[in-house]
Amino acid sequence: MSSTPCSVLTLSSFNLLFFTQVLTVLSSAIKYNEYATDKGGNVSIPCIADGNIMWIKEHGSNNTIIQTGRILVLHNVSTTDSGIYVCFAALPRRITSTTTIITTTTTAIPATSTTTSSQDLSKIESETKMSEHRENQSIDKFASKSETNENKEQEQEEMEYQACQRTLLKVRTPPGPVSQLYFKASTILGFLIWRFNKTQSGGYPVRSFTAEYRNVSYDQMPANESYEHAWSRMDPINIAPNVRQMEVYRLAPNTTYEFRIWANNELGSGEVVTTNVTTLPETKEEVNPMEPKVYQHHLCLSNITIVRLIMSVLSHH
Repeated sequence: MSSTPCSVLTLSSFNLLFFTQVLTVLSSAIKYNEYATDKGGNVSIPCIADGNIMWIKEHGSNNTIIQTGRILVLHNVSTTDSGIYVCFAALPRRITSTTTIITTTTTAIPATSTTTSSQDLSKIESETKMSEHRENQSIDKFASKSETNENKEQEQEEMEYQACQRTLLKVRTPPGPVSQLYFKASTILGFLIWRFNKTQSGGYPVRSFTAEYRNVSYDQMPANESYEHAWSRMDPINIAPNVRQMEVYRLAPNTTYEFRIWANNELGSGEVVTTNVTTLPETKEEVNPMEPKVYQHHLCLSNITIVRLIMSVLSHH
């Protein structure tokens, strides 16, 4: 698989909604590769990028995260798994650290009169030292906390999401249905006619069509309602993939038949389509009922004439 340039998206945090909204814009410039697998099979698609990998499936504006990891693995795939998958690589990037300014304050010793006793001076000095000690502890604690916050801010990172690869997954299936199926019937024969769109081939070339028919006219309904008349396979058994009509002979007049047809490819038989039709009733020539009598009358007269001729010949001898 050939490498393609990566589109970069930088986010301060992982905002999935925004991320999926800009996905189409990022990946539209990347040409997609194609993978194909049979329905019910498994497929593994590697990403060309390294690092923290995420796979997204395009659904218009509603894109969803499918898997993480460098290799996208799908098991027992169906037609719903077909579509475009985008490989995103998330790479870390450090941000500028924040500088913390610490301000310290000093406490002034209050002024005292010259008349203060030595005992009072000693007491004041002791209180001043204790106050300075507490203030120094507070400053040290604040400075330590500020340093910890600064270290945490330095450890924050932004992520660069690189849309590096688009893959179109095609799921091959048995053929789809034929269209515009109908039967043009006369009394004892007819034509089965259909259309087929090549986009319904299922991903493999159509090898043949198969057509069958059966008589579904009942003089008396069978006792078992699940009873079915046997299907007769039309000849040839494997109809060429470029044929779009077949002639059927030896049908019965004024009889209802059911026809069905399906396409075949490497994965097997496709979707079956059926149609019902009734053949035309048989027509008879009208016969004049007087004709047989006239014929018989003339025949009788002829016989009498022959007999008389024979008798005349014998009498002369």
